[in-house]
Amino acid sequence: MHSSLLIWFTHIYTEERQVRMADLVILFLTLFPGLCIADLSGNLALGAAAVQSSTYDYLGAAQNGIDGNRQSNYFLGSCTHTAGGSNPWWRVDLKKAHKITRVRITNRGDCCAERLIGAQIRIGNSLAYNGNSNQLVRIIGYIQPGGTQTFDFTPVKGRYVNIFLPGLNKYLTLCEVEVFAD
Repeated sequence: MHSSLLIWFTHIYTEERQVRMADLVILFLTLFPGLCIADLSGNLALGAAAVQSSTYDYLGAAQNGIDGNRQSNYFLGSCTHTAGGSNPWWRVDLKKAHKITRVRITNRGDCCAERLIGAQIRIGNSLAYNGNSNQLVRIIGYIQPGGTQTFDFTPVKGRYVNIFLPGLNKYLTLCEVEVFAD
C-alpha cells in the first residue's frame, strides 16, 4: 500500500499542476489520520540500506526500519522482524562514517513491547561479528508499546548502526530507527 501511495503522490506532485506541496501533505494526512511520519530532517538512516540476521515473514523486512514511518502495528508492514533465534541483529549502513550523537527507536505497538529490553545500540566501522562488536553506546530498557525513545550520547564515529539483542530464542522487531549526527 505504501509504495502505491508514494507513486500516486509522486505522480500528482511531478505533473504540471498548480498544487503546492503543503496542500498535498494536508490531503495525505487527512486521508490517513493515523499515519505517523518520522523526523525526516537530518535522519541519516532514511534511504540507507538495512539488513538483519533473519526475517520472520514477508512483512518484517529490514528496510522497513528506515522507511520514515513510525507506524507501530506490525501487520501494517512498516516494522522489521527477525525469525526466532540466538542473538538477532539489525544494521543500517550509512555509506560513510559520521559522528553520531543520537538514535531514535520506535517500538512495536500491537504486541511484544518487552522484546526490545536489553537490546544494544552499537556504532562503528567494522563488520566483524556482523557489526555487533562495534562500540556499545546504549542498552535499551523498556520502551512503551508503540512508543518512540531517543538515545543521546557523546559522539561516536561510525558507518554502521546495529541494534543487537543478545540471548537465545529472541525476536527483534523495530518499527523505526532514526540516526542523527553533529
